[in-house]
Amino acid sequence: MRTVRELRLAGLIAYLAALVSGLMASGLLHLAFGGRGQFGWEGFNFLGILEGLAFLLVFTLTLWLAKRAVRVSTTTLLSAGLFAPTSARKLARPVPVISALQSFEGNIAVLLEGGQPVGVIGIADSLVPWDEAPVVAGDIAAGELGSLFRQHQIVFVADGNEIHGMITRERYFRYLGAP
Repeated sequence: MRTVRELRLAGLIAYLAALVSGLMASGLLHLAFGGRGQFGWEGFNFLGILEGLAFLLVFTLTLWLAKRAVRVSTTTLLSAGLFAPTSARKLARPVPVISALQSFEGNIAVLLEGGQPVGVIGIADSLVPWDEAPVVAGDIAAGELGSLFRQHQIVFVADGNEIHGMITRERYFRYLGAP
């Protein structure tokens, strides 16, 4: 799974590659026309419009190819990584944390022992050990969690002993825009 930082960098690189390839195509066409194309502040002519269309075509095609290659969201790609996907930490909702089984009165809770998480209560008939529970780091991009939600109803978000919360399958698919 990729972190938000890795997705931002992938979006930036893909956007810059599309920009450079579009400018190169437009520049080569400009040189092929002998520098007679005008598409900008000084005026317009047919050759300049062809150069502009070449830029748009190559830029768009390269963005499409880059999106398929690096699998980033369109917003991240078009903003050159300025707008990054939501992290798992931001999508997570608080989960009750208990230190003794007798005090548990909810559906799902994380059991702590000595300040460290040792298990999860409520996702199976018995206590699920923390090592076997679906746990991801807080800086993982939320869009990268799809493979976990194919197998699990709930994913826990934690960095070491700091528990940020949990993400339910329903919340995850709402985040992705599914009805």
